[in-house]
Amino acid sequence: MGLVEYARLKRHIDKRFDGIYSVLRAGELITTWAGVQGVVRAGLADKFFSIGDQFVTEFDGEPFVWDVIGIDHDVPTDKRFVHSLTIQSHDCLLDAQFSAPQALYYAEASLPAGQHRFTLNDVQYTFTTSEVIPAGGQVFISGWETGVYVPTAITTYAADRTTTIETGLVVTPSAGVDTLSPVNHHERCRRGSNNYVESAIRQWLNSEDETFVWEPQTNYDRPSTYSDGGFLHQLDPELVAVLGAVDKQVARNTVTDDGGQDIFSDKVFLLSRVEVFGGAEGDVSGEIPYPYYSSLVDSPTTNVVDGRIKYLGGSPRSWWSRSPHPGSAQRARYVDTPGSVNISSAFNSHGAAPAVVVV
Repeated sequence: MGLVEYARLKRHIDKRFDGIYSVLRAGELITTWAGVQGVVRAGLADKFFSIGDQFVTEFDGEPFVWDVIGIDHDVPTDKRFVHSLTIQSHDCLLDAQFSAPQALYYAEASLPAGQHRFTLNDVQYTFTTSEVIPAGGQVFISGWETGVYVPTAITTYAADRTTTIETGLVVTPSAGVDTLSPVNHHERCRRGSNNYVESAIRQWLNSEDETFVWEPQTNYDRPSTYSDGGFLHQLDPELVAVLGAVDKQVARNTVTDDGGQDIFSDKVFLLSRVEVFGGAEGDVSGEIPYPYYSSLVDSPTTNVVDGRIKYLGGSPRSWWSRSPHPGSAQRARYVDTPGSVNISSAFNSHGAAPAVVVV
């Protein structure tokens, strides 16, 4: 049985509420996650818990503190339920990559050996292969000039996206007719994608697999490396049993994804820029700051906020949000070590401090 500890409990309970005795049966409230769920489903969460209250539960066999950041803030996807309790890891659980650098080209049909031309960021280039690239294979830019979007080397992959066919193929400027089209955006080829719905980190967070197996979501996706088990496999199973999917939103960038917003439903998610009280950009319809964060300062800000600081291994650690920088194809928002809101390339590694919802 996983131990649930509260920083504090309401001592004076209004017994007029229906269901109060059933959720308190046998002292279950303070010993199990099922008891917490009973309180939530009875609509009594705000009578027992306050924003900022804390639980302790295990992740990957180690105890971690989780903060109550919202009460009836998130809307359950399953319309049989109307109440929710949102908790977020108080500190980072581990480091994670938002998205690996993506492929330049996806082979819908096999590509014969020979010379290939492509245009990237309005400049044309060529390289030559000596091996066939099979259908489903990828062309990946494996070398770049320092600090600029100028490719210098190519690696080709088989359809499994992990088996190397050829590597170190030299890229040179060219003129002529492109043979590879369409190709990916240059930012995503070098630094990954800021599309959260398609991201590897979202896939890992919602995996219950004992051995996590990454699956591509687009033709250009490349494998991202995570710990052996999916996030939900490593989380306390008693907590997992009471989690429910909730309806969430995330902005899309205007460079490659046409702007607007994606709607999704997940049990585990990263917070957005709006939700950490960092202000708004892009289409953030329906997003509301969590009370935990909006109580820290008077108005939304990207500046330093002490209450947004999280730790990993005893040191302050930056941590990902799910929000893109909408004017970029590859940059996502994150909370920096001082508690400020900043932007980072998707292929970088930052802390994971996800939220889950008891429904």
